Amino acid sequence: MHWVPVGRLVKPHGLKGEFKFKPEISDTTLLGDLKKARLESDPETAAPRTISSLRGHGLRLILKLEGINSIEEAEPLCGLSLLVSQDEFPRLPDGEYYWFQIHGLKAYDETGKYFGTVSEIIETGSNDVYVVREGSNELLLPMIDEVVRSIDLDQQKLVFHAIDGLL
Repeated sequence: MHWVPVGRLVKPHGLKGEFKFKPEISDTTLLGDLKKARLESDPETAAPRTISSLRGHGLRLILKLEGINSIEEAEPLCGLSLLVSQDEFPRLPDGEYYWFQIHGLKAYDETGKYFGTVSEIIETGSNDVYVVREGSNELLLPMIDEVVRSIDLDQQKLVFHAIDGLL
């Protein structure tokens, strides 16, 4: 099972084991349906934790994990990342991808030349930009149909068209 970081437990909220939660994903509506998670300090073999509640909006969220019922139980967990199984995310329509599916893809131009690995996604408002790095080289690929020709998750491969001015 592959676990994806979705945010961080910032500090306790109140006295009953709730946390101020800082999401690390732009679309926080995805978090509303998530029920199982683990903390970065949990062993791989540990049973997932249950998310009892998540309320608020935007970047101001309050999270409650089942079994954490006091500020004393919450404090040692502050600063830890909350991880969610990628299986918890709803299936997307063909041609749409989650950020965790794009990170790590190998980028090739249409001739088959390798340019590096997608290491970052920049949200610009109009379209995302994939940052492809290989050593000290960096390439910025706008996520538009003109540039990104195909994404193959099984082969972990992204193929792009080098429009004028891109390289």
